[in-house]
Formats: sequence, structure tokens, C-alpha cells
Amino acid sequence: MKQVRIIQMLIAVVMVLALGSCSSDNLSEVENQNGKQTVKMEFVGKVFGFDQQGSFEAKVQTRATSSSWNDGDKIYITFFNGSTIIPGEATYSSASGWSVSYDGNLATGSNLKCEARYFVNATFSSSSLVSLNSNSEIYEDLNATYAYSNGSLTVTATLSPKTGRIRFTGKSGEKIYTTGISVYTTFSPAINTFSTSNAMITSTVASNGSTPYIYGSFTDNDRNLGLVGSDYAFTRTCTSSMLNVGESGYMAIPSESSHNNWRSGLYVKASGVEFKMIPVAGYSGGFFLMAETETTEALYASVYGGTSTSQLPEDWIRYSEITSFIEKLNNETKLNFSLPSVDQWKYAANGGNKSQNYTYAGSNTPGDVAWYSANCSSKQEVKTKAPNELGIYDMSGNVGEFVSDSKISYSEREICGGGYCSNSSYITKDSYVTTSFDTSNAGYSSLGNYKNSRSQGVGFRLILVLK
Repeated sequence: MKQVRIIQMLIAVVMVLALGSCSSDNLSEVENQNGKQTVKMEFVGKVFGFDQQGSFEAKVQTRATSSSWNDGDKIYITFFNGSTIIPGEATYSSASGWSVSYDGNLATGSNLKCEARYFVNATFSSSSLVSLNSNSEIYEDLNATYAYSNGSLTVTATLSPKTGRIRFTGKSGEKIYTTGISVYTTFSPAINTFSTSNAMITSTVASNGSTPYIYGSFTDNDRNLGLVGSDYAFTRTCTSSMLNVGESGYMAIPSESSHNNWRSGLYVKASGVEFKMIPVAGYSGGFFLMAETETTEALYASVYGGTSTSQLPEDWIRYSEITSFIEKLNNETKLNFSLPSVDQWKYAANGGNKSQNYTYAGSNTPGDVAWYSANCSSKQEVKTKAPNELGIYDMSGNVGEFVSDSKISYSEREICGGGYCSNSSYITKDSYVTTSFDTSNAGYSSLGNYKNSRSQGVGFRLILVLK
């Protein structure tokens, strides 16, 4: 009798323990080894694709039924429980449907707020990071909802494109570089945040005659799109109808003979100041772009947070200050600016592959293209004399220009082109002087025919090398 009573008591204890281990709200949940919860999910919704342009009927990518999803497809869901963000990663299996792994506690109820995102061509994806590039498609619903009760989860979402997209048509194998488009680079589920980049985008025309689509938006309100090829550069101001969210578009790659609506040269904006880069083709060391003008006081000030409209060239400057400026400019624009070498400078000053073999940069008459000792006594605004054959200004005179070469040691630098205090023999297209300076304060001890002890009358000009 006593044994029967003991057995009955043991059975009762086991039943209590068994019932206590099952919460009425977690009947379908499983806790992972990493502490996250996993639950089955019913997904109600679809993914809308991009409209096809031209005469074709609009196409819609629909994923409303389970048969339209592939094994391993993921939807990243950000659940909200009050002000708390709960990141979730939903994965599809043809055998068992959707399951969601999430970190936190879901609210109970219906019509609860969540956000849903679906990625195509992500370069890497995990529960903590999704890596993206210019060819990655992003579909999202920021007004999705979920219902959760007793371990049963339903997510309702209509996912549509987050960006616009554009491609370029041209000759198969042609490589182009694009500026002016901002693309998404990462998504962090834990903080529900994207990061972006406005770096130059590299594309190649495929055998079908077009590049892959670039997914993104314009970097600024000017909607300037820059395109650089192997020996050309063009910029276009795009209309408000281009690259809108959810819309597709294409453009023919411009050429010297056909570039309607495109401006020649690459226009770059830094801290609100725009400047132009001129393509320099045919150089034996490789294609590069050179600034249309010497670096102005306005551009120099803007990169350091100042405000100026001065079109005088920046001078009275140390070489170390120039390198610091270029570093800041590159960080802001995500481009690869530098100083030209002597050979690059001389090739561009000669007019590149359009050279007419002038004595000075653009003319045989110095006064046509240069501010120098015979016609001024101080630096002048850029672009007030005629340009050379490439459309580059003031390569003869105005201010001398630092280049990147060093002679013998760091304490010697080349200055090209002469300046406002130079006579005509120092402002030819091939002219440069080597100057030494005191490295303790970067003050110049000799500067050809320049009279000042520092670098008054010496500025610099940028080049851009594609990578």
C-alpha cells in the first residue's frame, strides 16, 4: 500500500514538471543554443519587382505562394515590442515552410508593427550583417504587421523596391566608372540600420550590350551623373523622373561624337563647391583626369569647413598642407585625387593627344594664356585667360604648381608652370624648377625666380586616377 502511494506521488510530480515546462504562449517555440527563439511563421504577402521600361508590359515578381520561394530564401524582419527592436531572420524551406529566429520577446496581439526586408545579390548575409553592393536589390515594407499568440506567428508584408535602378548600353567589354549615385553597402539587423557609399562604381558592358543594373539613388539634389571611360569623361544633370524608387532606366554610353545632354568633363562637388576634371588621354603611363583650374581658395576653404567664393588660386601653402587637403578631399568624395607627376603635368600642359606644339600652354603668345611678370603683379582669378588644347587653364603663369616628384631627398620639390612673378622663359609648357626648403617649417630657401621666402605664388592642381 505504501509502495502504491509512493508511485502515485512520483507520477504526480512528473506530471506537474511536464506541465510546468510548457508555457501556453510558447507551444511552438524552440530555444537555440545561442539563446534565440525559433518559431514557425506564416507569411502573407508578396514581393513586387521593377517595372520594365519601353514598350514592354510591366512585369511584377510575385512571391505570394510558398511554391514561388526557394530553399534558403531569407526575409529579415524587425519586430517592435513597444519601443524595443527585436531583430528576426526568417528562412524558407520547401519541406517545412518559414521559420523565424529572433532575439527577444515578441508582443502578443494582432496588427503589431514590424518591418520586412528581402535582398537579392547580397554579397554576404547572416543574422548580424548583410553586405551589399551596387548590384544588390533591396525590397522592403516599412509598414508590415505581425500577429502573435500562443506560439503562432503571422507576418503580413508587401515588399517593394527601396531604390531605383539604371544600366548603361554600349560596346561589349567596355569598362566605365560612374559617380553621383549613392548605393547601400550594409544592413545591420540588430540596430535596423543601413550604411551607404557614394564611391565611384565600376561596371563592364556584358555580351548582351549592357552593364548590370546599378541600384541606388542620386548622391545630392543636383542629380549629377558622372561617367568616365578609358579616354573620356562626361557629366549629365538628370531629370526628376530618373532613378526614382521602383523605376528602371537605361542610358547609352556617350562618346565624343555623340553625347547629347552630356557635358564634357567630370564635375565633382566637395562641400558645396563644384569643380571640373578634364580627361587626359594618350599618356604612356595611363589615362588620368586633370583639374580644369588650379585649386581655388573657395574649394580649399570648403573642404576645411569654411565658406568662400574666391576664384583666386590657393597659394602661400606648405606641401604637407596640400597632402592633408587631398586626404580630406578623398575621404569626402571617395575618389582618388593626387598631385600630378612632372611627366603627367608636362604632357597635359602640352595639350596631350591634341597638342599643337605651342611654346606656352595653349598659345605661342604668352599674354593670351598666362598671367606673368609682364602683365600683372599678383595672382589673378582662374579661367580669365584662354585654355590650352585640352581646355585646361593657367598651366602657364598665375601661380606655380606643386607636383608629386621629389629630387634627391624629401627636402626638394618641383614647381611647374611658373607664376605671376615669372618672366616668359619660366612659364613655357615644359618649364619647371627644383626648389629646396627647410623641412622644419617648410619655408622655401630658393624658388627659381620667385622672390618670397615661403610659398607665396605657388599653389597646386589636382589629378584623378581611376582605380
